[in-house]
Amino acid sequence: MERVMGKYPEWTEEQFEELINVLGEANAKKLLAGDLTVEFKEVAKVFFDKYGRRIPQGLLASVCDANRNFELTQPGLDYDAQYANRIMRLYDCLGVDTGITAKQLRIETERMLALIRGDSQIVNILNGVWLPVVMPPLTNDDLGTTLEMYLEGVDRSYTKTFSDRRFYNYRKGTLAGKVSVVDGTRHDSLVERMKQGPVMGIHFPNPLQGYSISADREQMKTLPKGFILSGMDVVIAMAMYPDVLACGWNTPGLDLAALSWQSAGASLGFWASDDELSFDFTGYLADAYDADSGGLLFLG
Repeated sequence: MERVMGKYPEWTEEQFEELINVLGEANAKKLLAGDLTVEFKEVAKVFFDKYGRRIPQGLLASVCDANRNFELTQPGLDYDAQYANRIMRLYDCLGVDTGITAKQLRIETERMLALIRGDSQIVNILNGVWLPVVMPPLTNDDLGTTLEMYLEGVDRSYTKTFSDRRFYNYRKGTLAGKVSVVDGTRHDSLVERMKQGPVMGIHFPNPLQGYSISADREQMKTLPKGFILSGMDVVIAMAMYPDVLACGWNTPGLDLAALSWQSAGASLGFWASDDELSFDFTGYLADAYDADSGGLLFLG
């Protein structure tokens, strides 16, 4: 490519030609003649694609294409009765009454959905599965202890939904005092809000399918406000929606990417099959798997 000498030596003839093509030759001539003016505006970056998956841009960490054979199905959430069913699942499996009614959860969900629909940069995330959740108030400062309690609730909810299946918590008894929030994931803001009372949000389980856990965390640097990287909310979502998130082999693995276990080199996650659900650690933070996904929680 030949470079153009003069005032703009860094430009090539090809770049000048591309610029004229963008403007249109007739418009370019009118601009030069002073018969036309233009107004420049920044193009709004779209963060999610037609599937509701985060578009990977400028990431150093590993990302691969999502395997579309591993997918989720959106549950019906049109009526108060459907919201009440999910809240009752949470109450039954945890024995915790958050005080949030079905109507309150529906209204808050509709408010947050309206915020998302009104923002062209993030609206595509709704092309994926979205799940209203209620995060119970934190009654213990230790996240590992709380996680142990939540996982017992997952066991009850999952086995009640699938009476012929079993839940295996391979980290049982090893979480207390060993779970922490990863810096930069914004998950600490959820923890602080949970210390004040119940928190309603919309959980997106697989917008980061094909991302390594390192990439899950890295992409938070550029994601708009309102989103946090999922951790504790994954477990609550599993308790409320086991029929959606763990219905069989073809559901994605779900990473608790915002959390570290024991050290900075390990995290945690769920993996489902046709006859069981398991919870375990993952030490492969740098590796991308096409069937695994981190989640996002929207708090508006």
